[in-house]
Amino acid sequence: MIVVADRLVHRAGRGEAGGDALVRAASAAGHGARVRDLVGNDQPLVAGEDVELILWAADYGALHVLAYRLDAYLPSRAESGSADPVRASLEIARGWMGAEPVAELRRRLADADAVAERDTVQADFHGEVDRVRVTAADGRWAEVQTAHPAIVTHLEVCAGIDTSRDQLMARALMDRDSDSVNWVESWYTVRNKPDAEATVRWAAGVLADPDPDARRFAAEVLHSLAIDPAPARAEALTILRSRLTAEPDAGVLVSLIAAGANYHGPGTLPEIVAHAGNPDPRVRRQVAQELGFALLDPASVPEGTGLLAELGVDPDGRVRVAALRALRSYAFDHPVTGQVVAANRDDPDPGVRPEVLMALSQGGDREACAELTRLGAEAGQGSQLAMMAHDAKRWIVKAESSDPDPHR
Repeated sequence: MIVVADRLVHRAGRGEAGGDALVRAASAAGHGARVRDLVGNDQPLVAGEDVELILWAADYGALHVLAYRLDAYLPSRAESGSADPVRASLEIARGWMGAEPVAELRRRLADADAVAERDTVQADFHGEVDRVRVTAADGRWAEVQTAHPAIVTHLEVCAGIDTSRDQLMARALMDRDSDSVNWVESWYTVRNKPDAEATVRWAAGVLADPDPDARRFAAEVLHSLAIDPAPARAEALTILRSRLTAEPDAGVLVSLIAAGANYHGPGTLPEIVAHAGNPDPRVRRQVAQELGFALLDPASVPEGTGLLAELGVDPDGRVRVAALRALRSYAFDHPVTGQVVAANRDDPDPGVRPEVLMALSQGGDREACAELTRLGAEAGQGSQLAMMAHDAKRWIVKAESSDPDPHR
């Protein structure tokens, strides 16, 4: 692989103390201020052609830094005719494919016994990534984030290289974690390939793969494509209905239920309803969540509300949350909703209680709104609870006025 030791290997104590691990590593490499600016703003800076920063990000595994910088760099490069760093970065990132991070960092440090540390960090909105740091006996250290498969995928798109769906899935399966940057970047790239119908048919074939993680990846791709006008809708729905009756893995079922509901649209889908009593709470929660589609079809309301009434008193709090949310969002005035809210009025579950308070606020309960506001303030601005409290106040205003729209 390409060895550029000065990018990742640093003398003892070099770099800023405290702060984000990415910024500390970037500071040790001489890019700290720029990286801090990039990750601290919603938009990338347009301030020069930071080729070395891009190459460092490709070597270190900082996908979001590389993506931000290329967004600003590539247009200016096209105008100026300057050298393209994409190919050089791609070669660096490809050099990490298949490499074991600890072994490679120890090799760079020339210390086979260097102490390794590993943790998981958030790589901006791209997902999670493992961070590996190795420290030699003399205090020198090297650090890397394991997002190189995702970086290769991102750079191939920038370079116009058409990578097969199978190869992209194989990169996702290197982590087998749907929250990892490698999974997310592969999934996003497959989902955005130009021939969406070919992608649907490819995913349909993968749903029969013996590897459950491969099936889950394919189901997630299908789910992401189930937006009007969904490609090959009838064909995809037929395949999903078949798989919903045969899938043994709960994790895959969750994604299949989400995809099937979205492809089907309003009304109940028997193959989804059949899983309302599944022993895995993740599956029951997904069924409850997707039953919102049932409540959009008047003919399906009796069955949908009946199932949600059962799921609304499920032993698992996550299932109760999904059922309450579906009922208050799509059938607030239905008698079942009041019954489920009343049944959970004193529920101590920290997830269930805000849903109950939200439903009560929709009915004009000021005390419930005040309690939800307190919980939102404790959780902090921008939290889900704070947003729910904001909406609850609007419902109170609606209840006390003639305005039919609480969001105005």
